[in-house]
Amino acid sequence: MTSRRWFHPSISGVEAEKLLLENGFDGSFLARLSSSSPGAFTLSIRRGQEVTHIKIQNHGDFFDLYGGEKFATLSELVQYYMENADQLKEKNGQVIELKQPLICAEPTTER
Repeated sequence: MTSRRWFHPSISGVEAEKLLLENGFDGSFLARLSSSSPGAFTLSIRRGQEVTHIKIQNHGDFFDLYGGEKFATLSELVQYYMENADQLKEKNGQVIELKQPLICAEPTTER
């Protein structure tokens, strides 16, 4: 995956929700820096008229979603969950789908 335009480096959770609700649709998503955990990231996904935020842990040499699959890069993590929709679930078992990235206008680099 060559494009990481789904990464929005300088927005807050509130701004992510606003962007997704105004410009996205069910399954739209973006990744951003975590405001509560320095060095970590957050995946924000629109689900109907709500936005779910999932923390992506940065362990230095890999990324994961709290003990799930481990990935060398943020891009690999996002790509995996886009292609394997049944793998990302809430605690109650409901599937969270990453259908369409919400593109960021500003150029960005990963890690």
